[in-house]
Amino acid sequence: MSYEIVKRISHRKKDNKIFITSASNNISPKYYSTWEFMPDKTNDYEKTKNKELYLFHGIIGGSYQLSSSVNENWLYAENKFYEYCRNNNISISEIWNFPYQNDGNIELLKPYYEIFKGFLEEKKEGKYYLTSNKGIIIKVNKNNFRYLPYSYNVSLKTYCKDFKHIYNVLCNISAYNREKYDVSIREYTLDKNISELKEDCYEL
Repeated sequence: MSYEIVKRISHRKKDNKIFITSASNNISPKYYSTWEFMPDKTNDYEKTKNKELYLFHGIIGGSYQLSSSVNENWLYAENKFYEYCRNNNISISEIWNFPYQNDGNIELLKPYYEIFKGFLEEKKEGKYYLTSNKGIIIKVNKNNFRYLPYSYNVSLKTYCKDFKHIYNVLCNISAYNREKYDVSIREYTLDKNISELKEDCYEL
């Protein structure tokens, strides 16, 4: 399957222009270029007024696969939307198929895009970190994670980031390991050391 590996998405709202920096998965070495998504001059009005829906359709369909380096807001919106669908027993493939089953009517995706957009624009103040029954999670790899035991006398603030970043990192941990190691997101509230942690946590 051919798709674009997306490194950056920029939406200029004043004139509704979307720019994407991406590379084809079929070309090696990877060459990233920036291009305008559905430019007004080469698409009719009915399409360009819904370009956000077309981009959303491409993301959930896999034509545009967001890399780990893409803006945190877009990655967060994708991760949260998938979580929303899982929690509500909604099939992503069925959503993606709606336009094809209804004479190409892309506007059928609007209720779902509004949910995605809500996550995209969501604001959450504060600093957060990942914790587990092993200790503070300091790095997440593809198949596992590294942690510091609670006994370490290290400033917790070192491992704090904004909520969207921490949530995106959490999504890289398998559901099996999340449950096995009791992984959760906690909000940083005081300048305390790891050995002085309280049990207040943000449950997903």
